[in-house]
Amino acid sequence: MRKSILALLFLFCLTACGSSNGGLTTKDLAIKKVDDDKAVVQYGMSRVDAEKLLGEGEDIKIGNSFAYSSGVRIMYREDKVAGINLTEESEDMYETVGGLKIGMSKEDVKKIYGDQYLADLEKNLDYAYDSDSKQFVKESEWAKNIEDNTKIHLISVMFDGNGNVRSILLTDKQMAMTYR
Repeated sequence: MRKSILALLFLFCLTACGSSNGGLTTKDLAIKKVDDDKAVVQYGMSRVDAEKLLGEGEDIKIGNSFAYSSGVRIMYREDKVAGINLTEESEDMYETVGGLKIGMSKEDVKKIYGDQYLADLEKNLDYAYDSDSKQFVKESEWAKNIEDNTKIHLISVMFDGNGNVRSILLTDKQMAMTYR
């Protein structure tokens, strides 16, 4: 009897720990080619390295943003990746390193990133994580000024009229708010 209680407690701990969302690091702000796990573009990566994978981009004249033929858009700060946007054209070519893809349902997004979202609107689902406090940001805290907005990691997902992912943005709060 005692062994079975200990076994149940152990299983409960494993299940509870495994389902907790550990937050978002800069490693989560990355995309990979669907067919090549080693072809990764990540937040903080140099523009030179990003363009080795994506090819040459076209300046879209919004901040320091460039569009690539694969449907990927990259926002640079000091020639380093500070934002990644997957558009509908990237479907079947790129996904986030967490497995989020264009075309997924909102429920599938929540299965990947959990229910600690900043905002859940009809056509938008946002996750913001403060890497200093190691906590997800709540909607009431989003507007607060902090010393370094690059420490707030953001995953923003937009949905089409059918509730399927049509755009994915991986960035920090500074880039999301100012394009710088």
